[in-house]
Amino acid sequence: MRVTLDPGRIVGESVDVSDATGVVAKLWSRRIAWRCRDHVLDLQILAAEELPLPEAEPTEPVAGAVARIVKALAGSGALALLRDPAVALGPERIAFAEGLRLFAIASEADEACWDTMLSLGQPVYGVRGTLACEVMRPRPASVLSALAYGLFTCEEGLSLRLHEDRAGVAYEVDRDDAVGTVIIRNGFEATRLTGRRGEYRDLGTEAYVRLVVRAGTAVCWTQPRFIAPQR
Repeated sequence: MRVTLDPGRIVGESVDVSDATGVVAKLWSRRIAWRCRDHVLDLQILAAEELPLPEAEPTEPVAGAVARIVKALAGSGALALLRDPAVALGPERIAFAEGLRLFAIASEADEACWDTMLSLGQPVYGVRGTLACEVMRPRPASVLSALAYGLFTCEEGLSLRLHEDRAGVAYEVDRDDAVGTVIIRNGFEATRLTGRRGEYRDLGTEAYVRLVVRAGTAVCWTQPRFIAPQR
């Protein structure tokens, strides 16, 4: 079944998960804004239920705080969403975010951080707008698992039907004016696709492939597929 959520919309201490009929589940959420030694670290925790979290240590750098959060969440199924990757670390230091699975993408600078991590081979998934995923049952654990493995798309007024296999990716949208951009290693634009359907076949040199599909002001982002080099 298809469910959606918007992590930016926290009601009390929860994020609603909805299907076509309404709210079907809730994720526990806590926003953490720590003033570290070098920068402010803005994280959002998503979990199936409330978790004890470590306290801030103002004398430690952002990298140390990230490591403590990752360690605290290990084995719980919970996820930490880095709300400000460009401010907290920037592309030059973003490798210190290792262990975080989700980046909020609010600017080109955040997107550059995301592409840098992907180019390093780190499984990090971008979050913006409404997140849509397919789950067997609308349970918090199922939704968290889909987010942890990048099995979702990000929608701002546009949804798509995605088809992925070992050879490449294809999509369909309900807009004739759709333009799809194929993004690969280091944020390079490999090609553009136009119309309701688009398809890209892997070359084996991309490192990863992700799509941005636009139709007017509406946009949909897919998560990266990591590409094994062809021999």
